[in-house]
Amino acid sequence: MWEGLRGRLEKDGTATVLAVPAYLYDVNFGDRVNVMRSAENALVATGVERDALNFTFRVLLKSDDPNAWQPLASELAEQGCLLDFISPGFFAMSCCEPQAREVADRLFALECDGVLHYETGRTQQLR
Repeated sequence: MWEGLRGRLEKDGTATVLAVPAYLYDVNFGDRVNVMRSAENALVATGVERDALNFTFRVLLKSDDPNAWQPLASELAEQGCLLDFISPGFFAMSCCEPQAREVADRLFALECDGVLHYETGRTQQLR
């Protein structure tokens, strides 16, 4: 899968991910990734070199209200989460390891209440 993400090329030839992936799995904000140049000269990540220990969640709100995202976004931002909005009803979020369980529990409770659907961006356990 391809997803254009902002990154910073480092002196050692890796790149630091400076965006919250909305579609990719097992790549998170702050990760250092190995890269190569595509035929179009774009940098393409080929794998994670160093895991930054951040967690990505994707949230799809079930409300038709275009402002429904605001209370949850404020709550999560106050906890130190970074949010990247794809649309008013769909956003990706990054939080650090100590916050991840609390955030996951909150999202799970909201999912059980029928407010949203969420998923985590990790398919592999931390090493």
